[in-house]
Amino acid sequence: MTTDVSPRAPLPDDGRRAAETPPVTGPLPRIGEHAGMLAHGTAELRRIFGPLLGEDTVERVAAESHAELSAMASDPARRESIAVRFAAERLEALTGARGLEPRPVPHVLFVCVQNAGRSQLAAALLAARAGDALRISWAGSRPAERIHENVAPVLSDIGADPADAFPKPLTGEVLAAADYVITMGCGDDCAVAPHQDVRDWPVGDPAEADWERLQEIVAEIEDRVDAFWREVSGGR
Repeated sequence: MTTDVSPRAPLPDDGRRAAETPPVTGPLPRIGEHAGMLAHGTAELRRIFGPLLGEDTVERVAAESHAELSAMASDPARRESIAVRFAAERLEALTGARGLEPRPVPHVLFVCVQNAGRSQLAAALLAARAGDALRISWAGSRPAERIHENVAPVLSDIGADPADAFPKPLTGEVLAAADYVITMGCGDDCAVAPHQDVRDWPVGDPAEADWERLQEIVAEIEDRVDAFWREVSGGR
């Protein structure tokens, strides 16, 4: 179980002192696509997020992220790489939830069960429209090890890298930081606490879909994404 690092949890002493320092200017850097060994990645996370959240918090989240993904990624090198990227997303969410983000933007979180297709498709389509105007995340209640094979080429067509679209477990800090939570056809399995704005998109699962059915699912997601983007962007 993930340790509570919600925005309401008190910062450790080093975090309190760090939070009093001036915030960094500009967007938070993104961890590289292949962070290498976990120790190297954790050191980079400490450099980026330590001044804002405290090194103890950074190290705890990095260790938890590696443990959370241990059952999902059987290859050790891949597990360490995605664990660092997962930890970076959690720490960035925690930074925003605690009001320490230098340039806050609305955060959209897509949630499904396996987190292996629908959420990533929706995230990629929304990112293609919103650019840097939104922060976009995805997570699953019971995430699979990898995305569905038939989804990968569609993500590439949209302009997203399938290697970046790995399934992630739903964590408290990412949920707490989200302004919009969109569940996708998973009913009670994706139950979340009452939030600022929770919506359900009952979209079909692409897991066993043939190509024709997959295109229908993508088209439905795209229609919903377009409507959502028009709403949150004021029609631009």
